Amino acid sequence: MVALITGAVSDIGKSVALTLNKNGYDLVLLYHNKEIDYLNELNNSSVYKCDITNEEEVKNTINTVDKIDVLINIAAISMDSEIKDKTKEEFMKVLEVNLVGTFLVTKYAVNKMNNGTVINLSSLDSTKTFNSLSVDYIASKAGVNTLTKTFSLEYPNIRFITLLLPWIKTSSVLEMNPEYLREEMNKYNQDRLMEVEEVSNKIIDTINSDTLTGSIIEVDYD
Repeated sequence: MVALITGAVSDIGKSVALTLNKNGYDLVLLYHNKEIDYLNELNNSSVYKCDITNEEEVKNTINTVDKIDVLINIAAISMDSEIKDKTKEEFMKVLEVNLVGTFLVTKYAVNKMNNGTVINLSSLDSTKTFNSLSVDYIASKAGVNTLTKTFSLEYPNIRFITLLLPWIKTSSVLEMNPEYLREEMNKYNQDRLMEVEEVSNKIIDTINSDTLTGSIIEVDYD
């Protein structure tokens, strides 16, 4: 079984890669800027530097892969700022990575899939809260939810599932203003940060489940 993971250099990407590898998956890992630093912990993995907003790069990268059984779209960025200060360039950059990038990778990956599962990581923010600082991020994740529904209708032989994640214990989240973070967590009644390992386990459980295609699932860490 082969799993392709975008955003493999991130805290979540690393945890997902290690967990899938331990569960017998060969890996195809995509990164963009910072190089992956845990390759010595993996077996049977291929690594590609790929800008997922560049269609030609995405197409050429995926064309080197023989088959894909599972695609996990993790790559995402945020550029928080007040609406009055947010530029079109910032807004479009977030949409390009989070939404367009997910679209492009999925568009080409499905050609390498015979059945299989696509997991898109989204956020509870896309359905439950509306924060002006991250309006572009929220819009991009709402778009990812729609991609899941649309692709599920276009490719009925492949399962497409979105996981709506709460706040995760990543290095970037831990660097946030704690008061702001607590206010945001309170919107979900979230009493602790979800561990990255819990995200990985949820992904494995979802892959192995009989969850219907097109499902948008709110992730509960309890």
